[in-house]
Amino acid sequence: MDICQLLEQIQLRSDYAGQLVHLEELPARPGQCSKLSHPLPATLVELLARSDIDSLFSQQVTALDAARRKQDAVVVTGTASGKTLCYNLPILESALNDPDARALYLYPTKALAQDQLKGLLELVDGIPDTAQAIRPGVYDGDTPTAQRRRIRNEANLVLSNPDMLHASILPYHPKWATLFSGLRYVVIDEVHTYRGAFGSHVA
Repeated sequence: MDICQLLEQIQLRSDYAGQLVHLEELPARPGQCSKLSHPLPATLVELLARSDIDSLFSQQVTALDAARRKQDAVVVTGTASGKTLCYNLPILESALNDPDARALYLYPTKALAQDQLKGLLELVDGIPDTAQAIRPGVYDGDTPTAQRRRIRNEANLVLSNPDMLHASILPYHPKWATLFSGLRYVVIDEVHTYRGAFGSHVA
C-alpha cells in the first residue's frame, strides 16, 4: 500500500472523521549539488562510487567543509536527503588520516544505533584501506561485557545513546580515556531536550 492509498483509507474511516486537518502534496525538487573546496581521499571516493554516489548535495558539502574547519553544525533537511553522509564523511576522513581520532555517535534508540552500524559496515566493506582504520562498535545495554571492554579500548567510532552516556560512560570516564583523549566528533542524531544531571551529561 502506498501513502496515497493509506491517506484515502484514513479519510474513509468514520473513527478518523475530522482528524485529518490538512493534506497537501508537494512536488519533488531536484537535489542541489556542490563541489568540495578540496577533494575527498581516494578511499572515500571509492566508497561513494560503490554506492553510486558521484556528487554531493550542497548540505553535505557545507557540513563537511564546516567539520574540516572544526566548526559545529546542525543539519536539518528532509527525509532521505543524505544527512548521514553529512557526519560520516568528515568522521571517516578523519579516521583514515589519524589512527588516534575518535568519534562518539549518540542515537535516541538502540535499534537506530544498530541500523547505523549496519550501514557503516556495509559502506566500508571490502575496501582494504578501511579494515584497520574504521573500527566501529555499538555500546548499549545489550552489549556483552567482553565486547564492552574491546569497544572501550579499540573502537574509534562508538555508537551509543544518551542513557548509556549518562549511566555507563561519563561516570566511568577514566576507563574511556582512549576515546576521550582522541575525541574529534560528537554526533547527536535527533536533537532532544533533557534536564537535570542526565541533561547535563547529554549537554
